[in-house]
Formats: sequence, structure tokens, C-alpha cells
Amino acid sequence: MKTELNISVEELIEELIIADMKHSQLTDGLEALDLSTENHYLGLYDLLLRIFDVEKCDGVDGFTNCYLSYMHKASDYSITHLGEELRPLAKECYQALVVLAKELKEGTYE
Repeated sequence: MKTELNISVEELIEELIIADMKHSQLTDGLEALDLSTENHYLGLYDLLLRIFDVEKCDGVDGFTNCYLSYMHKASDYSITHLGEELRPLAKECYQALVVLAKELKEGTYE
């Protein structure tokens, strides 16, 4: 069954990134309280690897490190219900991932 989306792929990816950032805020807070978070992985990053089609590219670790750096930056933002304060950071993350994905696919990433 094929359905039409009312949201662009870019907006959808940004929403996934925001959701993961909100989750990162939660897990970082739990870790600060010495509570375990190892069993609370959402798998959104794995989905993004598939969307960007880079999971099997050489140098994917750079993509991973970039993504994780943005997840950690999310802890510097206030925690709110909808996470709107994270939108500029998510947009920045998305743009960085687009550039990295292009470089990975072209084999120009160092």
C-alpha cells in the first residue's frame, strides 16, 4: 500500500532527530543520577543510516561521531514537552549529515 506524505523527507528526518535528541536528554539525565540506560536504545540512528543509505559505506564512523556529537549537545538545551528549542540544532545536524552522506557515497570523506 502506497500512501502520500504530508511532510517532506527533510522535515521527517528532522523530527526523527528531535525525537532522538529528546531521548538523549532523558538518558543523559538518568546517567547523571547513576541510573542505567543501556537497554533504552530507540534505534532511530539505525533508521537514519538506512534513510541516508550509508550503513555500508567506508568511513561511516565519522557519520556516527557527528550524529552523537549533536545528541550530546542536546543536553545543553532546556527540556520541554515538544522539544521545539531543539529544532535549530536538529536542522544543523541534518545539514551536517547530508554533507557527510554525500562525501561517504562519493568516497571523498577523509
